[in-house]
Amino acid sequence: MGKTLKPLRLATGMSQEELAHRSKLDRSYISDLETNKKSPSFATIIMLANGLDMKTEELVHEMGKTIDFVCFFEEEPEK
Repeated sequence: MGKTLKPLRLATGMSQEELAHRSKLDRSYISDLETNKKSPSFATIIMLANGLDMKTEELVHEMGKTIDFVCFFEEEPEK
């Protein structure tokens, strides 16, 4: 999540504090997400998308660009 959230936040010019306020989350939780100390629930992803003024599907799409799905499998998935 951190590889996605921080660049999106910085691109908007928002501080962690502002994103937290707009997302109705705690600033320290935003920091934990940006440093990958915590993983968001789907409800949190919706709240973050609202805070970033994005559609949830746009944020999920951006997140998908940085996830290494191979790490979820013992072997690479068939193509």
